[in-house]
Amino acid sequence: MSDKNEPKEDDQFSDKADELINKGKKLADKAEDFFSDKFNKFKKSDAFGKISEAIGKVEEVMETKSQEFHSGEMGAKFENLKDKTEDQVSEIIKKVRVAGLKIGDAVDEQIEALKGKKDKPGNQNGGGI
Repeated sequence: MSDKNEPKEDDQFSDKADELINKGKKLADKAEDFFSDKFNKFKKSDAFGKISEAIGKVEEVMETKSQEFHSGEMGAKFENLKDKTEDQVSEIIKKVRVAGLKIGDAVDEQIEALKGKKDKPGNQNGGGI
């Protein structure tokens, strides 16, 4: 016969589950306290200040560049850069063209000189002396 004072298996399982859940909650609370403590210590450190300062500077630069881009300043800078680049490329092309002409003239002179040497009579049989 069953005794009413005897705990049922379901009750034992439920008690164990509750016990494990409570232990899990305590562990989660300890972990939260640990991370909170470590974060607070980190916030007070020099590294946190330096990181915050660097992020602030990056944010300022990005904001400035964004404003320049949206105000059209960036487009004007790109246009100016494009114009300067075109001018420099034009100058380089002119210099290359002049150098090419000089080289071509020098080659032509050498070819003519070589042709002239070929066509000149040699010293054979006393001729040309």
